[in-house]
Amino acid sequence: MHKKEIYMTKRYLWNWAVWIGVVSGIYCFLYSLTPLADYGVMPATFTALPIFFTAGAQRKEYFHYAASNIMGVVWGLLYLMGITAIAGYVGAAAANGIVVGLVTIVCCAIHFIPTGATWLNKPAAMFGAISSTFWIGGDKTKVIPLMITLVLGVTLALVCQEGTNFLTEEGKWTWPSKK
Repeated sequence: MHKKEIYMTKRYLWNWAVWIGVVSGIYCFLYSLTPLADYGVMPATFTALPIFFTAGAQRKEYFHYAASNIMGVVWGLLYLMGITAIAGYVGAAAANGIVVGLVTIVCCAIHFIPTGATWLNKPAAMFGAISSTFWIGGDKTKVIPLMITLVLGVTLALVCQEGTNFLTEEGKWTWPSKK
């Protein structure tokens, strides 16, 4: 959780909720005005956002989450390719089980060990992106918009989190420089 967790009063939480709601509403409005809206992937924003939050991510980890979301889409496409490749031989259920099991081992091993100290070290973000890739069915026309939207979700999460800088420990609004 965020570093201020121990100080969160009801007033603090209420005002932070207001911040999160306002910036999320502004985000959805602005997103809806972009060409991305036509792809129908805006909900992926709200896959990336809670993963960043619940992990207690810090500002310095922003690029780790962004890159891991992009990599997760690539992994999602690999899962779908594998499932499609063997489904005709073993059936859809077995293909899902076999490919998800094997590819998950490889994905976790790679991102826990050799890339563990790189920007590609957030498997939770990758699995959120994998889920979103499954959700779009691997539609190639939606892959880039999905990647962008997931990164925007991480960005929105960071902006939501940064709202805490406008609150005192008691939950009163303030300018960050006046703390």
